[in-house]
Amino acid sequence: MKKLRLLSQAQVFETMGMTETAAPLWLSAATHEEHLAPLMEQAGRTAEAALHRVSAASCYAKTGRWGQAINLCRAALAGPLPNHTRQEVEALAQQYLAKLDQDIASVV
Repeated sequence: MKKLRLLSQAQVFETMGMTETAAPLWLSAATHEEHLAPLMEQAGRTAEAALHRVSAASCYAKTGRWGQAINLCRAALAGPLPNHTRQEVEALAQQYLAKLDQDIASVV
């Protein structure tokens, strides 16, 4: 599966400290996950769609694209999630928001 290959390759490069090499792979994986989410919704698999959005958010976060990560977390939270998963996604969104605030503060 293309998505798994992208995620695995990105993780390997990240682990090796090759973040610049990993970045385009994270972005490709994020795009792939983001495209899967609405397909899952159309198939009536809303919980799975939310998980694809969270995965995409995590991939975007790996490249510092905090706004996209936050938006995808919020989209995932709009759907049905088990309570423990909802709490984890809310915590991720807060972490990404804090990172975005830091980036904004460093520019202003």
